[in-house]
Amino acid sequence: MKNLQKMTRRAWILFGMLAVGFSTIWLLPDQKQMVPSRLSKKLPDTCRLWQSVPREVSDKEKEILADDTEFARRFYFDPENPARDYHGFEVSVVFSGKDINNSLHRPEVCLVAQGWQFVGQRHIKLDGVMPDGSDLPVKELVCVRPRIGEDKQPVMNGKGEPMYDKRIQFYTYIGRDKVVSDHYQRTWEDIKDRIVGGFDQQWAYATFSTAVTSAYVDQGNWNSLIPSRDEDQTREALSDFIQQLLPLILDQES
Repeated sequence: MKNLQKMTRRAWILFGMLAVGFSTIWLLPDQKQMVPSRLSKKLPDTCRLWQSVPREVSDKEKEILADDTEFARRFYFDPENPARDYHGFEVSVVFSGKDINNSLHRPEVCLVAQGWQFVGQRHIKLDGVMPDGSDLPVKELVCVRPRIGEDKQPVMNGKGEPMYDKRIQFYTYIGRDKVVSDHYQRTWEDIKDRIVGGFDQQWAYATFSTAVTSAYVDQGNWNSLIPSRDEDQTREALSDFIQQLLPLILDQES
């Protein structure tokens, strides 16, 4: 019984110390400016053979995030590829404002709200894709979403089966001198920066996504004359594209 009381007392002491430590974050003086992310706020119009078009940020996204949140979003495609609408790559970046809690959120939350269902997720490193040859930590999401028609009913294929889209998405958080793939790790880096460094760091939440087109083959909805990509081929293509893009948008001095 005494041992249990000691353990309980120690637990409360530890909890109190953590509570005090975390509360000191908000006692630090407000910084006039944040240290900016090393990721450029402007995505290039072209990336080698890839051309691009801008993608709109929805009013709903703007409404739920802080007013000083900034966005960059483009869709890159090979104009010579007959399947360019499917084999292209969407790049979306959200730059945090002063109120980081209302500028960034876990992407899993909004994807579920958009109707996507996860069939796989994991933390991985993309080998050697950073401009200096180092690895890029990302979280990979493999997700599917049923196709819904204008009548709000599922779209069926020729076999009478419901159709769906499938894609792979990589996301990561890029600060000034840190790159992390975990929401909670980013939060911990913020705490350290405020307590130890005395500054706020801006984060760029970057996502890169593309379709897994072998799913359309399985559904009988793909031109057999056009090569499709399975999951492994999609990962490789997305990783290769990121390696081409990063030197154009990442500050090399950090």
